[in-house]
Amino acid sequence: MLRTASLGLLLAGPASAGEAVAWFSEISACGEEVASSNFESLPRASQKCLLIERGMRANFDGRFADAAGIWEELRLFAPDDGAAALGEIDTAWWRLMLDEGSTRNDAVILAASKEAIALANVRLDANPSDIDALHQKGAALFNRARLNGVRGNYLRAGREGERGRELLERVLALDPDRMDTRYALGLYAYYTDIAPKVVKWMSWLWFVPKGDRAEGLRNLQLVRESGSLHAPGAAFILMNVHTYHAPMDLPAALETGKQLHAFFPGNALFHSELVEVQLKIGLYDEAIETALALEEASPTEAEAKARLGLARILRAQALLLQGQSDRAWELLEPMDAEAGDLPIWGGAWLYLVRGQVRDSRDQRSEAVKEYRRVLGLKAPRFNPRAGMIAEAALQEPFEPGSYSERPMVEAAP
Repeated sequence: MLRTASLGLLLAGPASAGEAVAWFSEISACGEEVASSNFESLPRASQKCLLIERGMRANFDGRFADAAGIWEELRLFAPDDGAAALGEIDTAWWRLMLDEGSTRNDAVILAASKEAIALANVRLDANPSDIDALHQKGAALFNRARLNGVRGNYLRAGREGERGRELLERVLALDPDRMDTRYALGLYAYYTDIAPKVVKWMSWLWFVPKGDRAEGLRNLQLVRESGSLHAPGAAFILMNVHTYHAPMDLPAALETGKQLHAFFPGNALFHSELVEVQLKIGLYDEAIETALALEEASPTEAEAKARLGLARILRAQALLLQGQSDRAWELLEPMDAEAGDLPIWGGAWLYLVRGQVRDSRDQRSEAVKEYRRVLGLKAPRFNPRAGMIAEAALQEPFEPGSYSERPMVEAAP
């Protein structure tokens, strides 16, 4: 349940279970011989490749503390290279996506971006065509812009994002097969296109970059199909694309979600988003089972723990949509909207689903109070998607048998 999800457009998921691994390879991107050799005996370039690969796989596994240790090892190994700083940024973003309202990872993203840019500048002064340095500077600028966009600093986001885009496009012109660059450009083109659609008044601002939704999605799909280290990340973005934005493709989202969860069962974000898809597609028994497994998990990461209470709310919603409002209320009634087992914005979902339960029990006045509690929340506790649903419920009472959600962002005109 991302507060600002991604968009789906003319993208198909795997056609069958037999194609489930087409977009992700368990074979080392550094080469089978490299992966099976003694680390200390390898050339420095191979050692660097393996450290990056291990850090990224730790991120996908939800082992963020392990990833942080690997980035420190990489920094010591190659102190003049920005790869470790970019790795830290990647880990911080995965943590942030579990609880976007939390700012605990912002300082890491900002400091690591500054480090990567400074290191890249030194290398570019010596060689303006250093493709790795161009990528690292462009990616750092993009990620700093991405954070500023999430935090509402749109002027800074637009300015730095455009500088990063120019560098990344230069890299891709030099090496069209570079998937880390294509991944960053895909995200940038997509988000800069939908941003004015999510924050309506942004379309009036001259400094908002003009993105290209179709081009962004094309790049993300190419990365997904590449089998590269960035393929799981692209697959996750596209899963959210199909889940939350028009034209939604829930079967494709479900297939990708099942694959991600199977490959990376310890990743609470993948696990949580799979429950969302199962709910939307009407697989309530499966949603209950998947949510319960997440509730019973024991993650060590603070951000992952924030998804456990959310899983309980989603399980209650599945029960409600099955017509079991009493059981749903038993789960929700004792919950604390400000408990540590919820994302900062999780209280909005607790109030929303409580309102839906009350509506289903013909307690309309109490339901309206819950919906208004959702809309009365201020950032970072406010959740735009919960707010959209609450506004609709104020106009028309919730009915389990006919309930469906509108996409967060409509299809392109």
